[in-house]
Amino acid sequence: MKTKRNLSIGVLLFTLIVGTEVSSAQENYSVVKRVDNFNQPTTFYPTKATPVNGAVSENVVTSAKRILNKEKPFLKKGVVKTVGETNLSAWQMTSDEGGNPQSAPNPLTYFTAGAASDLLTQVERSIQIMGLDVEEVKVETEFFFRWSDIMTDNWSGYTDKVVTNIVVKSNESAEKIKELKEISIRAWSIGESLASTTPINKANIINGDDWDGKSAQAGQVPSPISKDNGRTISNTTAPLSLQTIKVSEDLHMDMNNFPKEMSFSEVGIAESAKDSKRPYLHKLRAKSLTANYETWELYADDSRGYKDGNSAPTSREYFTLGTSFCLMSQLTPNQMYFAKKGVKIDDFGVEHQFNYRENNFMTPSMTGEMTDVVTRILVKSDADEKLANEFAVQALRCCFAGEGIVYPTEMETNIYLNGKLVK
Repeated sequence: MKTKRNLSIGVLLFTLIVGTEVSSAQENYSVVKRVDNFNQPTTFYPTKATPVNGAVSENVVTSAKRILNKEKPFLKKGVVKTVGETNLSAWQMTSDEGGNPQSAPNPLTYFTAGAASDLLTQVERSIQIMGLDVEEVKVETEFFFRWSDIMTDNWSGYTDKVVTNIVVKSNESAEKIKELKEISIRAWSIGESLASTTPINKANIINGDDWDGKSAQAGQVPSPISKDNGRTISNTTAPLSLQTIKVSEDLHMDMNNFPKEMSFSEVGIAESAKDSKRPYLHKLRAKSLTANYETWELYADDSRGYKDGNSAPTSREYFTLGTSFCLMSQLTPNQMYFAKKGVKIDDFGVEHQFNYRENNFMTPSMTGEMTDVVTRILVKSDADEKLANEFAVQALRCCFAGEGIVYPTEMETNIYLNGKLVK
């Protein structure tokens, strides 16, 4: 892995984008909002998970499009839903890059926080399976990302490494805590998808028939605070201080020495919200270590099967929509890059379905996996179809999150007991 450089991605990205003409009538959007209806993807038919003996499956589907805002060209919104789960609502979220201030979490905040929360869920389940007495547990993580050959035809994005630390406070023996780590990692579907090669069904839809509801609309996110049933489920918060990971300071880029390659990281914490009625409700905090990015606090609810529905999006819904938002963010600067080559792209959108499965659910032999990924990029353009397709292909190649899922990523997972690393 290359040496980490924490650069101001927001500054870089804004230099690549020209102002967008936006009408004065702007709709106000929330960071996270429960919605009654989910607009079905237009490029594939979402499928409900097929029951398998001893397994729990969840298929998560997303649909994302741009929000036009001349001051925030990376603003976007998306809707996410776990298919066929009537007790899980659909959620609409927004995402923003850079800005000052940043109006919504950047894509990799959702991606990183969702991954950490999913591991915490498996740790909490494994504690229950093993019958351990644990006073407190949390997950700390750092994801390392990289762009190479920026603003060239070889422009690419990578997830270089994921460091994830399980932090336990308990009187249990080190041997049992080590076993807890092993069971939890095996059950971590998102971690398995990052560590291995995941099959992907991908296609680019150029000038498809149905753009109803997909076209970009003018809008803004006036507040970082989102509330649902009286609970604040999104807000900005104080800078992070991690127990097992050193958080470096935000650094700015020298715009007079524009890089061809840049590396940055995202840090996050997932911990229990300590809600007795929702045992898998988590408080998440995450931040991109770059200038002009906020530290975000979100809530995730993995309390599957509990009454009264969900109190917040699930960990996997955050992770899946974070991937869609990441791809949207790559389409935006590539729109500018292709414009410089004389290729005009009018609009674009992204649709995803991620299929997750946990085999031998709630047993010591529980294993998690991501079985399939469906990726669709929608492009609207009068340009030659071959050129419009090249635009979509390059944007997909630039997507850090997608690269991390499709190709094996270096994973380092540790567990700490009462402040000491268990080896």
